[in-house]
Amino acid sequence: MATLPETSTEEVAAEVPAPAASRIRRALSVLVRMLLVIAILGVSGYISYHWLLNPPVAQRRPPQREAALVEVMPAEMQTVRATVRNMGTVVPARTVDLAARIRGQISKVAPAFLPGGHFAQGEVLAEIEPNDYELAVEQQRANLVKAQSELKLEMGQQSIAQLEYELLGESAPEEDEALMLRQPQLESKKAAVAIAQAGLNQARLDLERTVLVAPFNAVIQERRVDLGAYVNPGTALATLVDSDEFWVEVTVPVAELRWLQIPGFNSTSGSQVRIFHEDAWGAGVYREGEVQRILSDIESGSTLPRILVAVKDPLQLNNGGEAPSHPLLLGAKVRVEIIGQEIPDVCPVPASAVREGSYVWVMTPDKALAIRPIETAWRGAESAYVSQGVEHGELIVMSDLSTPVNGMPLRLKEEGGEQGLAAAANTLASEAKGVRP
Repeated sequence: MATLPETSTEEVAAEVPAPAASRIRRALSVLVRMLLVIAILGVSGYISYHWLLNPPVAQRRPPQREAALVEVMPAEMQTVRATVRNMGTVVPARTVDLAARIRGQISKVAPAFLPGGHFAQGEVLAEIEPNDYELAVEQQRANLVKAQSELKLEMGQQSIAQLEYELLGESAPEEDEALMLRQPQLESKKAAVAIAQAGLNQARLDLERTVLVAPFNAVIQERRVDLGAYVNPGTALATLVDSDEFWVEVTVPVAELRWLQIPGFNSTSGSQVRIFHEDAWGAGVYREGEVQRILSDIESGSTLPRILVAVKDPLQLNNGGEAPSHPLLLGAKVRVEIIGQEIPDVCPVPASAVREGSYVWVMTPDKALAIRPIETAWRGAESAYVSQGVEHGELIVMSDLSTPVNGMPLRLKEEGGEQGLAAAANTLASEAKGVRP
């Protein structure tokens, strides 16, 4: 057998051309990559197949109920005084149009005879030229003297007629006797004296009417004439407003009337009232008044009754000579607080804690939510006074809850502790009594 001669690798490679060797290396590289990709895909497919056959099972756990964080205030049953708060308008208690009762020219006016001027009762406001009326008095006085003289002469004639009738010694019919004794003439002279006296009285009265005086303590609201104006009977000279008393007209809901004392309606005396005018007097300053009466009609455009509150010396003219510090101005819009009757055994609750108008949320001793229906004896702007539905000492939830349900767990905020509860109770009690802390 013939044998081939042995050749080394270096000799074979040396015999393969260089381009062929490069192609072989690239083919080997591609083959290695393909094998690597196939291996990765195979491993991935096996893992996926394993997870599909053996999926993970979720372990169920019982749901945990998380307690809602809330703020509370303790319910405190107490006796409170109802306070009606509303806005009111200052109106005059008495207004008159001062008018002339005679004709003539205005000859004098007082320095204060202008809008806003103050006059005491009987003080002179203006005068009408009196000369013509003084002359009329003198004329009527002369007429009276003449009539009285004629009466005296007639009485002398009657005495003579009586003497002559007695001398005749004869009786006559009653009608003839009256004529013989001059009875008609005497009555005529007496009537003339009475007419003259009435004329003098009228002349004197007209002379007095030339002086125009204030019929009561008043302030001039409007002046309509001035010096030199000619006036006739009935001509309006000025509008006067009683300065001893103003009224404040306040609308009150019908349901709140029963808690107020109104003379002639449900009481013999009126409830006390505080009138505030912060814009003019500043915060915390008020004047006192008293409920006077309830009006018999309803204000136009409203369904609420109106009551009148009387304020004495509204312009502070009788304050011992000191300048008025808090005068009440006509037409002013003021804030009114009417102190009503006491309401026993009620729990003051902030209006924000009343849910849907007739429910409150209570934290039970086991720290669960209880939704309670309530009845209120009185509702104010800031508080509701609960008469039924809440017991003394229970904790009323003040915080808002998104989805409240009976029995949901609650927990208290740590801030404040018992001191916070006590402070909240004291604040609410102060508001219920109308006292600002």
